[in-house]
Amino acid sequence: MKKTGWRKCAVLLAAFWATGCSRDMAEQPSFQPQQAPRLHSPAGSVPLESRSALPFAPAPTLERVTRGAALFAINCSPCHGKNGSGEGTVAPFLVLPPANLRAEPIQRMSAAEIYDVVTRGRIVMPSFQGVLSAQERWDAAYFVKSSGLKESG
Repeated sequence: MKKTGWRKCAVLLAAFWATGCSRDMAEQPSFQPQQAPRLHSPAGSVPLESRSALPFAPAPTLERVTRGAALFAINCSPCHGKNGSGEGTVAPFLVLPPANLRAEPIQRMSAAEIYDVVTRGRIVMPSFQGVLSAQERWDAAYFVKSSGLKESG
């Protein structure tokens, strides 16, 4: 009689275990670091001007470069490092190493080309169009082109 009780208990436990977990909980989609989809804020949400565009490039000024330095410290230095050398705190965890912004190939780029990279992203670098306003993206581009990175290293 005791064997029958254990068998019933085992059958009930197996039935509960088999139906207790749905497949959608066991098979969830996951993404690798820096892999699409890279989602940004929806239109009309904060930041309000993140999707804006300017009809022409603003003039590079000291004030713009100074704002760019602050934006670089917040948005770029985790990957590119404080001095732009590509050795930021998260760089060892990335699929591909970040570019050395102090290197000649990057410094040969125009501010407009750097702005385009910041806006659209490049290879595994995400786009900042949904994060920074057009003015802020220009400020960051002018900072990268300035001697600010060379002086901080």
